[in-house]
Amino acid sequence: MKKILLLVSLISVLVLCGCQSKILSNDMTGQVVGIIDYGTAKEERMGTEMVTIKEFNIVADRSMYRPSIIEVNEGDYVRLIMYSSDTDTGFVLPAYGINEYLEENNYKTIEFVADQAGTFTFYSNVYSGPDTKNMNGKLIVSELQ
Repeated sequence: MKKILLLVSLISVLVLCGCQSKILSNDMTGQVVGIIDYGTAKEERMGTEMVTIKEFNIVADRSMYRPSIIEVNEGDYVRLIMYSSDTDTGFVLPAYGINEYLEENNYKTIEFVADQAGTFTFYSNVYSGPDTKNMNGKLIVSELQ
């Protein structure tokens, strides 16, 4: 019995690890290359300088964003890799002028600089069922000390 429980636990961990991935390029064709953690900081060239980008994978479905809370520091470059899992939906972050349409079963990358400290609400403006009104989250931008 212990062996079966251990085997089921191991398989569960492997499945969960394999479900999180990152996009290989700006070409949103679903290319998957490996595991990515929540808020992973990545060094990338932007123009002539190297910058650190905080990257988040967010799944949107009919009723919620997962994760629904994003925490960064003021001045951070932020990349949201959005995936709409089961319906067309939206992503609106008014404080940063972001208003994106997310197509079902597709990825969309949203990038911005978190240049305003505070707590900001994001939400869907595309009706995807009765729980759309509850589909929101928070971007928390901590002020630099």
